[in-house]
Amino acid sequence: MPYLDPPDLHLATFVANNATVIGAVTASVGVSIWYTAVLRGDVAAIILGQYVNVQDGAIVHGDLDQVTQLDDYVTVGHRAVIHSARVGRGSLVGIGAVLLSGVTLGEGCIVGAGAIVTRSVPARSLLMGVPAKVIRVVSDQEAADLITHAQHYQQLALAHAQRFTGGVNG
Repeated sequence: MPYLDPPDLHLATFVANNATVIGAVTASVGVSIWYTAVLRGDVAAIILGQYVNVQDGAIVHGDLDQVTQLDDYVTVGHRAVIHSARVGRGSLVGIGAVLLSGVTLGEGCIVGAGAIVTRSVPARSLLMGVPAKVIRVVSDQEAADLITHAQHYQQLALAHAQRFTGGVNG
């Protein structure tokens, strides 16, 4: 099975030693995968763009042959679940939020903590609730702050890589 090949993490900044990353997972420059996160590319590919951070306890997986893609500067909050979805550049998936199969988030979206996203939404949407609904448009300043937040995680990842692994990769 091609999905059981080893993941390609050589460009990642930090992969926690207790994260589980298997199968067709490809990490771009600056990716960080935090403690107890699970990225299971065993039935479909997972593609992580530049400076993506997948935080503690998050799960990324997919349905058979349905790619899961996180574009550049995406933040995946603690315990979030992303399943066969695409997350646009500079978006944030909040703590405990869930993106179901087939969902596409446009660029610069914010998914509130605990929200369950069942359908695709345009760029710059702020979503909250179960099921998630668009509450308002994300401002220019908020969208810029999302990129800054991902860059902050890159710096934090560098510190963790040095302190906990003695090198750049985990």
